[in-house]
Amino acid sequence: MPGVPGLVEPFSGEEDESLLRMANEYAKELGFKDTQIKRGLWAWTVASDQCWLSRESMICPLGMREVLTLEEWKPIIVAAIFYYRKTNERGMITSGFRTMIPYVFLPMIPFLVPILFFVNTNPLLAIALVVAYTPVYAVVAKYGFTRYSPLLRTAMLEADAEAKAFLGNNSLLEILKRIDRFGLDDVEKLKTQKVSSSRKIQRPSITRRIESLSASNLAPVRPEQ
Repeated sequence: MPGVPGLVEPFSGEEDESLLRMANEYAKELGFKDTQIKRGLWAWTVASDQCWLSRESMICPLGMREVLTLEEWKPIIVAAIFYYRKTNERGMITSGFRTMIPYVFLPMIPFLVPILFFVNTNPLLAIALVVAYTPVYAVVAKYGFTRYSPLLRTAMLEADAEAKAFLGNNSLLEILKRIDRFGLDDVEKLKTQKVSSSRKIQRPSITRRIESLSASNLAPVRPEQ
């Protein structure tokens, strides 16, 4: 898969392939028997202190490429797997959907009114009504997403704690502290909330993650075989 120069680059080389193998091994150990992560990407859109996982792909922060060792990537990948599992649990999906209904889905209905009643008789009026309502919908939808954001941030903190317990050590905490010391732009902006709302919705700051891990005292647990 070709990358976008400067923004996205595909995995290449033995070290990148080792990351994919590691992700697949831990995914299977954590119960994702049917998951096969086939593709890897490095992207600037991913936060410097995490990776994103889907059923077939893993996306890591481009700014951290060749910065961390394979062993240092391990706790980040394990935390990403736990986060992926938590955000795909039925209860999490149901809660998120219910939160979004009054602010994201129901407010879409007014878009249908000009389309159904005016698009044939007065298309210009239909377009004008849609354009006029769009800013209103954007504000309401943004509020809906901010109501959903605590669920996502809590899920990440819980995933961190579960990763720490699974690994049986403080490796995730130590690597987050190391990344924090780099003073990276995206990490520092999130601390002061000078960052786009989409990023604030998705994750807690690295400071919050470090504080949460420092306070946790979970016993090492391995999943049942």
